[in-house]
Amino acid sequence: MTRIQRRGVRFLKILLAIILAIILVHVVLDRLFDYRLHQALGYGTVYGKMMVFELLTRYIGAALTTLLAFFQLRLFKSLVPKMLLVPITLVVCFLAYVIGFSLFTLDPTVWFTAFQHKPIGHVDPLLHLDFSFYVYVLPAVNAALARILFLYILSLVIHMLFLALTYALQARITKDVQLPVRIGRIARRVLFMTGILFVLFAGLAFISRYNAMLGAGNGSFVSGPDFVTANLGIGVFSWIHVAFLLLVAVSLFWLAVRPIHLYTLEDGFIRFQRRAFLRPVQAFGAFVASWIVTAIIGGLTNGLYVHPNQNTVELPYIKDSIDSTRWALNIENVQTKPFQGADTLTSAQIQQDANAIANVRVNDQNQTLDVYNQLQSFKSYFHFQTVSVDRYGNQEVYTSARQMDQSQLPVPTWINKTLVYTHGYGVAVSPVNDVTANGLPNLIARDTPQVTQSPVPTLKQPQIYFGTMDGDVIAPSKEAEFDYPSGSQDATSHYLGGYGLPVQGNRLLLMIEKGSLKFYTSDQLTAKSQYLFDRDIYQRVADIAPFLRYDNDAFSFVDERTGHVMWMLDAYTQSDNIPYADSFMGTRYIRNSVKVVMDGYTGETKFYVADQADPLLQTYMTTYPTLFTTQIPADIRAHFRYPTDLFMAQAQAFTRYHMTDPSAFYNQEDKWALANQIYQQNQTQPRDPVYQMIRMPGESQPSFVLSELYTPVNKDNLNGWLVADNGPNHYGELRLYQFPQSHLVFGPMQVENQIDANPSISQQLSLWNQQGSRVVRGNLLLVPIGDAMVYVEPIYLVASRDNSLPQLQRVIVDFGQKVYSGASLADALQNVVNGLTVETGTGLTDAGTSGTTSPSPTSTGGGSGAAGTSGAAGGAGSGTAGTGNAAGPGGTGTLAQQAQSWLQKYKSDTAAGNFAQAGQDLTKLGDILNQLSGQKGK
Repeated sequence: MTRIQRRGVRFLKILLAIILAIILVHVVLDRLFDYRLHQALGYGTVYGKMMVFELLTRYIGAALTTLLAFFQLRLFKSLVPKMLLVPITLVVCFLAYVIGFSLFTLDPTVWFTAFQHKPIGHVDPLLHLDFSFYVYVLPAVNAALARILFLYILSLVIHMLFLALTYALQARITKDVQLPVRIGRIARRVLFMTGILFVLFAGLAFISRYNAMLGAGNGSFVSGPDFVTANLGIGVFSWIHVAFLLLVAVSLFWLAVRPIHLYTLEDGFIRFQRRAFLRPVQAFGAFVASWIVTAIIGGLTNGLYVHPNQNTVELPYIKDSIDSTRWALNIENVQTKPFQGADTLTSAQIQQDANAIANVRVNDQNQTLDVYNQLQSFKSYFHFQTVSVDRYGNQEVYTSARQMDQSQLPVPTWINKTLVYTHGYGVAVSPVNDVTANGLPNLIARDTPQVTQSPVPTLKQPQIYFGTMDGDVIAPSKEAEFDYPSGSQDATSHYLGGYGLPVQGNRLLLMIEKGSLKFYTSDQLTAKSQYLFDRDIYQRVADIAPFLRYDNDAFSFVDERTGHVMWMLDAYTQSDNIPYADSFMGTRYIRNSVKVVMDGYTGETKFYVADQADPLLQTYMTTYPTLFTTQIPADIRAHFRYPTDLFMAQAQAFTRYHMTDPSAFYNQEDKWALANQIYQQNQTQPRDPVYQMIRMPGESQPSFVLSELYTPVNKDNLNGWLVADNGPNHYGELRLYQFPQSHLVFGPMQVENQIDANPSISQQLSLWNQQGSRVVRGNLLLVPIGDAMVYVEPIYLVASRDNSLPQLQRVIVDFGQKVYSGASLADALQNVVNGLTVETGTGLTDAGTSGTTSPSPTSTGGGSGAAGTSGAAGGAGSGTAGTGNAAGPGGTGTLAQQAQSWLQKYKSDTAAGNFAQAGQDLTKLGDILNQLSGQKGK
């Protein structure tokens, strides 16, 4: 080797050493930073366990792959010039390192649980293995076998390449008398390695028996192995394939140990005998033939025997699918209760159910978000991201947190984004049933500074540093942190929480990881300053426990014990490896076993165990014993909600899997469908699950439930009502109220069609849609009152211009296949009691009731406009409760009432500065006065 060559080699070695040192330093600093972040959250032990595993497997795997490549390249020493061998070796080893690093980037939880798990307690009906084998062991076996095969095939390819090159060059290398010996040795090694490869393939074929248990089935009525797969594919064919693969391996081993049959020496050169490969080729041909024959036999069996007798042959496997799916989705214990609603509704029943009626959702959830953002955001950088349904005591409410949107800051400097505008402030809460005189939600938590009234607890710490916000901040600092505008000066505060990373002691790490010198150069930081990271709850929980699945509906509530804004997020355990289970929500097994609660002020995050019976969670609790908390405070449990995504998946599954008889399931004799409704702008869509605080049939007290309605397939009549209990004592219990099929019970779309077919309603809705406004229809709700079932649908008006507020205009009630209306739910129900339908004198333009008015059952006393209050801004006819319609529909009495209502609305809109609407009010008033003049002239 020349001097220049030695220098080149030395340079490459130094360069490699520098690269390795940089990688080492980067890994150490990066992991140290991540560890300290998790330590600040209180979960350093959990992260440390996963981190150690990841580092060991990645770098040991990368090192082993590199060594494997290095020793493989030694084969080519005699074929490649030395000056090229070193750079080629370095390049190949680098590529091997990258491949190994990627290949051995493993999920720690998969491997922890493979060796440390608890039995699930359910056994598959075919191979009689506990489900834990499929959930924990099989994924690890598949992953290990795949990596072994990849590396082994790579090594075999390199040996084959070396053999081919050596064999091709033997005619040119005449001086090396040992070359034929080496060629023979490497040829036998390749044969032996190929034989081992087929042994591995045989192992793969054997493992495929268990993977076949997780097959999708026929996609119709069996999820998992059907008759052919169970009896022939797994029971017979898999063993045949294993046997023929082993036969190929044996033929290769036999050829490797008997080189006399493999090659001969002719004039000092090796010549391979083609006849020597006849047995391995025949054995491999037999293996291929076995696949063809088994496929033909399976197809013939399926076509000639199974299909003609499918309704009997497949019944055991249909039964297995039903049982496994119902268990995996936790719908096997749904309580079915027959229910037939009464045909009458009395004032006494309404008064008796006043507490439940007081929580009927006449405010729409989507419209409420618009109201909050327009009336309670105050500044462009405050916003309400979502409105969620919750309850305080027995009061169902809408709730949302006022968060900071830093992208809307007028001056987005580093000081403002990092030190000053660091947090949101307070919440907006309104009862779902309570409206003001203007038809807007009545806020019982509002404004800055924060104002709260019962039943919302006092908000002692309204600042919100953590929630669904982006951007890391530093607090406290010498800069005062903005709370809210207050006259000519801003109200400010300083962060006093404790779940951030202290800047002091971590400046170097922060500077390197965040690429900013400000952690050293800024004189605004103090010894108490903390780096607040992962302020988005979704990002935080994924960093702490990535092995759980998380819902997308985090919601805020005010904690009674601490007076802080808290965030709750549903977490799931899931697995796709459940034999015979159908797939919903993208998985075959799912449980809402964990509730994650994050303090919006301090950032403290806890994983509460909501279902200790979940076998998957039991394994996770064993694997990560410091992660989960089993003792749940009562004030936290009081806000548990059954997640809508899970409930929707269960409801969808129950459309088929309520049928437990395999024959009925095969024939789909009683398949259901989720009910549709008309929502927003006359849009027909599936009715989403809704939270309701109602008294369920047969119960004595109202309960907070999540519900969904069923109709028969291609029919609109109601035949089922599925509810999930959210109460602390019965959380997660599913009940199905089944309606009789012997007579018609209106479903949601039949009610919607009846509303649309009513001439008075249709005419008025069309009129409202033409007067510079648009009609918005809320969710159609099914409400039990006494022994009767009542449909309730709110109607809103929204002006056709930007930033218009949706206002509750009317509440429509459908009972006994008749339509009633009122300015409030109380008015509409009173019309039901009095038998005054829309056609008999209480059209949509009349907000009041006719006849004697009973006390409002929905009055909450929570503000100036309870649900039973007729809103002055509600449109024509408001404020007429208790006034009889002396002249009948369209008579002088009705026109006089309407004129008075439009006059009051004109005064209200004028006072509010809404002059465009006031002009329309005046026009309507003139029309009615003209009609009155005509009446008098007759």
